[in-house]
Amino acid sequence: MLVSFVVPSIGRAQGIVEPGNSSLAPIDREAFRQQYGQESLFRLRLGVEAAEQTPKAGASPQSCPAASWAGSMQKQSYDTALSLRKYYAAGEALGEWRRLCPARP
Repeated sequence: MLVSFVVPSIGRAQGIVEPGNSSLAPIDREAFRQQYGQESLFRLRLGVEAAEQTPKAGASPQSCPAASWAGSMQKQSYDTALSLRKYYAAGEALGEWRRLCPARP
């Protein structure tokens, strides 16, 4: 005997909403995805989000450490992390830059 079950639809998944390409500025999100893949982009974004959080209690406020992303220590850390395939660490470097230099492209 064949028994079938009908499961009512609870709702429809809306899909993943991707942030705009500028959401990881100065990094081009789509170019990063094409070069390193979706999972790497996900890990990068997690690192960025973690580093952009408010500094820990007791930490002294810091100013923007360099005139541009290209000349910053964070960019050097980012490049090193990418070369080692440590995408979360690369995201942390980018997030630190974005937190310290929010108005810089």
